[in-house]
Amino acid sequence: MTENEATIRRYWQELWTEGHTTIAAEIYAPTYRENQQTLTPVEFAEAAAAWRAHFENFTITVDEIFSCGDRVITRVSGGGTHTGDFRILPASGRSFTISGIDIFEFVDGRVVQHWHETDHLELFTQLGAELGPGVDA
Repeated sequence: MTENEATIRRYWQELWTEGHTTIAAEIYAPTYRENQQTLTPVEFAEAAAAWRAHFENFTITVDEIFSCGDRVITRVSGGGTHTGDFRILPASGRSFTISGIDIFEFVDGRVVQHWHETDHLELFTQLGAELGPGVDA
């Protein structure tokens, strides 16, 4: 396992599964790009903490991880229980599972680019949302 892969395993376990969002400052560069948006580790940590507040027992499992040069790619699965109001949905008590693919680009041991893809429509469907034209989830 490369050092960058170990960092990303730590990211999924400690930050997302255990909720230690402050480690974002150790993983991300002082400013970085996520899906073409410029963020700071503090902004990311706040967003991750807010996400986790909606979902009890939220966990992530790394299904696959590999490196290509300065990039680490993961395929992950995860889930939890919807216990807090989330966007258009009041807490439902429903459990869900989703999967995602993430690409992390490193410079000097820190993530400078992060591309994240997951099926949020599937998440909302599992939580009982009725989405259609004109509904902004």
